[in-house]
Amino acid sequence: MNDEDKHKHKVKEELTRRGLGSLMNDTKWRELLAEIDKLPFSPPYQRKDVLHPEPEPRVFDTDVWYHGDWTEAIHPLYSIEWVRIRPRHLKRVGQLLSPIIVSCEAELERVLQSLGQPYEKGDDSIWVYGYR
Repeated sequence: MNDEDKHKHKVKEELTRRGLGSLMNDTKWRELLAEIDKLPFSPPYQRKDVLHPEPEPRVFDTDVWYHGDWTEAIHPLYSIEWVRIRPRHLKRVGQLLSPIIVSCEAELERVLQSLGQPYEKGDDSIWVYGYR
């Protein structure tokens, strides 16, 4: 059994132990990633892995200046318990001016709706669940 197979087995055991059911699969995640790639910017996100007690990044309660890495950091898809997306970021406009908020919330919601992807909104975020 290779390392990926061992990891998948651990994920399955944890899902069974916690009684979580699948809401997403790799195909649905890949469809979502392809559509996110078409947004005006890659929104920052917080990822909760099935096997880890804390999400990454740990604190995600305010707007941030960075974009999300939806290419490499989001993987492995099969172990995503949930993703909390902040569909906006802070953009600096000058040294003396406060940053402005740039949002792609409407575009992201249109993407989720067009894919038939259930989601929840709250805390200035959009939540997509892999398992529940």
